[in-house]
Amino acid sequence: MSVLIDGNNLLFALSGAGCDLERQGLARLLSRVLARQERVHVVFDGPPPSGPLADPVVAEGVRVTFSGKGPADGIIIKLIAADSAPRQLTVVSTDHEIRRAAHRRRCKIALSEEFARLLLHAQRAGEKPKPGEEEKKPDGLSPEQVQKWLDEFGLG
Repeated sequence: MSVLIDGNNLLFALSGAGCDLERQGLARLLSRVLARQERVHVVFDGPPPSGPLADPVVAEGVRVTFSGKGPADGIIIKLIAADSAPRQLTVVSTDHEIRRAAHRRRCKIALSEEFARLLLHAQRAGEKPKPGEEEKKPDGLSPEQVQKWLDEFGLG
């Protein structure tokens, strides 16, 4: 299974869920939560970081592409069209044009907001509770519910 992500779109969705990350933070989060099971490719708008103090965006198991001067949408649509197993591909975006291209190729489609919630929940589920948190009522989905949604999107 592969996951193709509209990076800026997912960053915006994560910020709406209360998680402000930059590009490197997103790549690390995806590496921790998904990259062991899936091939992950994130496409960001704009040029890659440059300059003497700029760090490249890298994370184990996560391929990162920058669109350069054009929008990421065109690159994502080309990647969808070129995929040799589109039914094994999950596309994460809320962009209508990208979702239409994914639908035409019969890819699985995950809205960025839904995917952000699942990603954050999966991250929290993997963390050990801090002292005193054991008694708190968990909010959000149970691990079984998260697994069901991951399976639904073909990511489990």
